[in-house]
Amino acid sequence: MISSRHGGPGIFSQAPVLSGALQACTAAYKCGGDKREITTNSGGRITVLGFSGNLDGKDFSQTPTKYGDCPINENNDFFGSMVDGGAWKEPRKAARVHQGALKKFFQVWTDVLQQQVVAALESGETILFTGHSIGGAIATLATLAILEKRSNCTSVFCISFGFPLIGDEVLARAVRRQGWANQFCNVVSKADIFSRILLAPCVSVSQPLQILLPYWIESMKQMDYSSTDMPMEEAPPENLDIPQFIKTVLHNASAVVNYSTAANMEPTNKVIEALRPALKISPYRPFGYYMFCSSSGGILVTNYEAVLPMLYYTLAAANEDQAEACITEHLGYGRLYPGVITNTVQLEELSNLALSHHAAASSSQRVIETRLDDLGLGLQNARARLALRAAGEVQKQITENVRMQEEELENFDMPKRHDKEAGPMRVLRFYRDRCRDSNSGGSGYYDAFKSQRNEDDFQANVKRLKLASFWDRIVEMVENHKLPDDFQCREKWIKAGTEYRLLVEPLDIANYYRLGKHEDSGHYLTSARPRRYSMLQKWLEDKELRDSQKQVLYPGITQESYFWAYVEEISWCMKSASNGGERPHDVRAKCDEFQSRVKRMIDMEVLCLEEVVMGDSTFLKWWNELSEEDRRGSPLFADISRAQQAIIENANRPTGPFVFLK
Repeated sequence: MISSRHGGPGIFSQAPVLSGALQACTAAYKCGGDKREITTNSGGRITVLGFSGNLDGKDFSQTPTKYGDCPINENNDFFGSMVDGGAWKEPRKAARVHQGALKKFFQVWTDVLQQQVVAALESGETILFTGHSIGGAIATLATLAILEKRSNCTSVFCISFGFPLIGDEVLARAVRRQGWANQFCNVVSKADIFSRILLAPCVSVSQPLQILLPYWIESMKQMDYSSTDMPMEEAPPENLDIPQFIKTVLHNASAVVNYSTAANMEPTNKVIEALRPALKISPYRPFGYYMFCSSSGGILVTNYEAVLPMLYYTLAAANEDQAEACITEHLGYGRLYPGVITNTVQLEELSNLALSHHAAASSSQRVIETRLDDLGLGLQNARARLALRAAGEVQKQITENVRMQEEELENFDMPKRHDKEAGPMRVLRFYRDRCRDSNSGGSGYYDAFKSQRNEDDFQANVKRLKLASFWDRIVEMVENHKLPDDFQCREKWIKAGTEYRLLVEPLDIANYYRLGKHEDSGHYLTSARPRRYSMLQKWLEDKELRDSQKQVLYPGITQESYFWAYVEEISWCMKSASNGGERPHDVRAKCDEFQSRVKRMIDMEVLCLEEVVMGDSTFLKWWNELSEEDRRGSPLFADISRAQQAIIENANRPTGPFVFLK
């Protein structure tokens, strides 16, 4: 039984929802679009918007790329977050989608329709976008456009029939990263060849589509949209080489599945990854839920790794039985509806999928086996079963990777075993507090570490290196997709990464300049900042962009983790100018720019100024290098004077902790 929680798989298997979506899809062929209201099993109201699947064959034949894909942000600003989330440099690579689908979307996504949808959502309505064939792609893009503007919206959904692929891997990962995957359901018939059409190059299928598209569109227009009973009466066009058409699609689909399977092998197959540009296989990849249907029922798949193998092996099995069905089933979703509603099961735990008859013992497993057998994925199809198990293993390993990293993260703070020493993050927090304690002659966190005079400084360096190894591994795993696509959006990891960056990057900068590396390699920000810090900073910035607000997760700490790099750079410029290395005019401009930066940070309350001017800090050395006139004329003069006074007052207190000004 499929769960019925709102927004989960359950809403997509409710009879009124699927029925209303099917009727809206069919009606849209007659009038170009359809709007209707339905009542869910729980009594809620849903507004259904159906899009027509009318498509000109030229959209598949006359394309600038082999697979008809183009950047999703081409000539529009609807899809700003659909970019490569693993990249840390701007501009990040935009997702790519089917150009014909994007073109049709622009034609129907008018200002009036957008305003109507937004008004409906603001009044508390639930919106379901739906479409058959290319109409499903339009519905998908409309849903994404709304979610872009209302990222936390949980009352907009999409059901597509017969067009389950629309964009590349960047798009698929972006949707999962944003947490939107459970708002999409793609219904796919076992034998519907159009559902697999984007796995083949446009030029190889353009001629058959010139014949089939008018046939499919006209047949849909003739159907009775008031009923889900959609009989197929007209035979496929005779002037079509159906076996060759199917062979072409299957050949290309097989290449995609074989590549994806090889790329997921452990250890990562570097040869396969290197060959990808030369292979020029289809870029389209799945996201959301998938409901694979046969005449006896359906299977709901939430593991995206299993979708491509199922698309290929179900079509291959159908081709062996009856090739003509591969053409007619694109029109047969209404016929499948009764069986799908009453006999749909959710496919889970693919890593344990039975490979023999005695393995499928429980009643629930036997039901799943029956559905898989109806789809041509029974025990007799060993290659398909192994591919599905491999997909399950991929997800299982990703889950295990998360568990292991979370366990190590906890040990970095407070180890579970009492006989172990304090975790490195805990040690560095104590070290920072000791360095900032003016009552014990603190010289500041940054400069204490830079001097490396005490045993505590040495131990802090050891912990710094240990943490760097951990976070380098985390970043590498994210980049190599060994962790969930939404990993970098999880609150726990954003907070942990931000605290690490704020606490440890100043130590990296201090170590860099202590060793004089800037003299040979250039300054830290331009030549040496580790990728882990840039990536972790990007995680926080992406969250702030999603939430439309700036966040200060750790008050009392300077929020710009690379602040000291600017201090070191301006100090070096001053020394260089005194030695004739830089022109005084240039140094003056850099000093003014630096002071403006510091002033902005003070005003925004993101700079711990009392720590910056503590003892004989690097910042204070730069400040004292300025002339008396320049200091008094500086926008920082009053703030620095106040901070120094606060340090004196705290030092004179007989008891109590150090108090930092906000």
